[in-house]
Order: sequence, then C-alpha cells, then structure tokens
Amino acid sequence: MESSNVPFPDIDPYEELQVKQSVTPTELKKCYRKLMLRYHPDKTNDWTPEAKEKFHKIQFAFEVLDKFKDTFDRTQSIEACFAGESLADWKDLFDTDVVIDRDTIAQDKARYQGSSDETQDIIESWNSNEQAKPSKRYTPDDDQFTLLFQEIPHIEATDDDEAYIHERISALLADKLITDSNGSFQRWSANRKKYLKSMQKRLAKEAKQADDMLANIQDSQSAKAALGDEDQLRQLIQKKNKTSFDSLISKLENQATSKGKRTKRKTGDIDDDQFERLQAKMAKRRQR
Repeated sequence: MESSNVPFPDIDPYEELQVKQSVTPTELKKCYRKLMLRYHPDKTNDWTPEAKEKFHKIQFAFEVLDKFKDTFDRTQSIEACFAGESLADWKDLFDTDVVIDRDTIAQDKARYQGSSDETQDIIESWNSNEQAKPSKRYTPDDDQFTLLFQEIPHIEATDDDEAYIHERISALLADKLITDSNGSFQRWSANRKKYLKSMQKRLAKEAKQADDMLANIQDSQSAKAALGDEDQLRQLIQKKNKTSFDSLISKLENQATSKGKRTKRKTGDIDDDQFERLQAKMAKRRQR
C-alpha cells in the first residue's frame, strides 16, 4: 500500500479527538459524538475547505482508534494501521458525510438531556472549572456555571436552556454530587436575568464582529497587499478576538484564509436595538 493512499498519514488521533491514550471505548465514542456535533459543517454553517478537513480528520481519527488502537499504540504509525487494508472507499465516505441537521440534532438532544452521559459531563465540567482562589467578582470566562453553556452539548444562551441547566445544577447540589464551593451557583441564581442577558449580548457582539470582519475581508481588494501575508492576517484576527470563544476565532481564520483579503475595523459595543435584531437573526439561523 502506498502512503499516499492514507488520507491523513501524519495525524495524531489522540490529539484530534482530545483524548488520552488510556481512553476507554465508551469514552472514545462519547468524545467522538461531541466533536461530530461541534464541528459538523451543517451545525457550524462553515463549509470552507479547512472546516471540512477538520471534520474529516475527526472521522478518520475515530476510525483509527476504534479499529486499530492497539496497532497505533504499538507502532505510532497511521500507515501501519492500514497495512493490507483497502482505502479506495475513503473519498466516497468523506463525500457522503453523516447528515447533521435540525432533526438529527433534536433527536440527539432528546436522547442526551437527562441521561447519565449528560450528568457525567456536567459534573466533570463543574469540577474541572472550580477555582482554588475564586474571584469575588463575576468573571464569565472563569465562572463554573457560565462555562456550562460552552462545554455541555445542546445548551445555548436561551431562556429555556438556562432554566434547564439551572434545574440540573440545583438537583446535583441537592444530591451532593457537586458542591458550590466557589459560590458560582449562588451568584448566578441571584442574578439570572442579568447574567444571561450579558452572555447573550456578548455572543451577539461577537457575531456582529465576525460578520463585519468577514464583510471587510470580502470587500477589500487591497487589504492583502497592505497586510503582507496570511500569517499576519491570522495574528491580527487572533489579537482582535483574543477574548472571544475559540470557535469564533477558528471560523474567522478559516474563512479569512479562503478569501485571502481583509481590512482593519474598530469594534465597539452594540446598543439594545442592535442586540435585539442580532438575537432574532441568530434564533432564525438555529431554526434552519
């Protein structure tokens, strides 16, 4: 078998799936499902070559560890895993990706929410984000409760999802499966509407920044020459968005690379009218 037949010969499947070598088959499938939901182009609405390749690498990494884990652990070679195997159908597999649309997401949400998998995910997220010396002030990027919206599948910054995850945390605290040693749940409970509104405005602001930056990338014909090269472009976008979520940064980098153009833009806060319009726009996107 020629090495060129292997789609990603240099891939590290453990790194791609964000798991350790000691991962169990159950944990592997669980992590794979999470990443499939997170990175499927149907979910992210990002069909750039870079985004599709990221998704394909996740698929391929799971195939390696699901079928050839022992071989890879012994040889550290992707090619050794597929020695004697036919890879002729891999391109066809990639071209007929698993469909993830509104219906399949709703089905997975119905299966997941309230399950033991979700309970374990919530407990792991809560405990891993506990601060040894918590800040007395509310800091979204460090707050245990706020981070649940980033780390737990199917939880978004909506009134319904906030009510759901608040009830789940309350029950886990009552059952003594977690503790509120940082005071995160108590603080959130006292400021629920305020903190949720703040989170929604932050997400809406980031969406507005992304839309504006991508519009500038598409419209400016001279930006690439002024900027120099794509590496500088990546650095500038990362600097502008260093407090944003990683998913937003990745989306901007991927789309900017494919367009090869951008121009600078100063970002500012959005007013309430803009916020409400963006909220309606984001809700409409989720319903597609």
